[in-house]
Parts: sequence; structure tokens; C-alpha cells
Amino acid sequence: MGSFDSMKNKLAPLGVYSLEEGSTAVCELKAYAEGLDPLFNRLQEFERESFIATAETYGLSERERFSDKEKTDLTVEQRRALLTGFEQDLGAKGTFNGFTKHLRDNGIVSFSIDEHPTLQRMSIYINDDLNSAQIKRVTNIIAKAAPAHLNVMLFFFDGTQITI
Repeated sequence: MGSFDSMKNKLAPLGVYSLEEGSTAVCELKAYAEGLDPLFNRLQEFERESFIATAETYGLSERERFSDKEKTDLTVEQRRALLTGFEQDLGAKGTFNGFTKHLRDNGIVSFSIDEHPTLQRMSIYINDDLNSAQIKRVTNIIAKAAPAHLNVMLFFFDGTQITI
């Protein structure tokens, strides 16, 4: 239902206005609707793009920027699934399982983690075949999520080694 029908339906019960086709009130409502419909449509778009479950374009892209990469090569459903996992309960990210899930949610597929708590060290072996830009992105993701009290050593498939 457009804004014209909505406004007309709200005024009709008052019985004050003539709502016959061609009446002054109907002409005014149609004029208002011309200006309001694009605004209402834009508001509906903003609302849709504000939630992961309904976003289709820039709502997904803006959230993906938090993880340093838009995943435009994936379907909308795949992007939503990754974002949902990424934005779930932040408290769980402080656990080993939460950290592992965080890496998977960010598209890091093949990896293993060795923990060395007495040495305050964690070694992460990433077996995905990544280019230099992807290595930088993955390093940033891990640096943001890694426990602050540990030295994190990254070992990439191509032989690159980075200490965070």
C-alpha cells in the first residue's frame, strides 16, 4: 500500500474531508504521496540493509569492511552466514574454540593451532594458498582477534613467517 492509500484510509473515518476522486483533498494527498513515496521507499531500503538477515547490497559490504574484505565473490546467503558467525557473541572469542571459529568465519579454511601457554606463545599454521594481499588481510584479522598476552607466530603455506 502506497502512502496515498495509507493517508486516505486514515482520513476517511474522520468524515471531515471529501475523498471523492478529483476532490481537493484527494489531489493534495496525491501530491504529498509523490514526494513521500520515494522517501518511504528509501527508509524501507535503509531498514532492510540494517540487518544481516535482510541486507542484500551495501548493508553486507559495510559490515564486511570490519573484517577488511568484501566477499562479493560469494552469494548473498553465504555472505550473510559468514557475517552472522562473525558478529555472534563476542565473549566466546576469548576461548580456543571461539578463536578457531572466528578464523573460519573469516574464510580461513585450512589451519592448525599449537598453543604454548607456558611460553606465552601460539603458533598458527595456515595451509590455504594465499597471495600477498590475502596474507596481509589474514594477518590483520588474526592480530585483531589474538589474545593480547600471547606472542602469535604465523606460518603460511608459501613459507612466509610473521610474528604478531
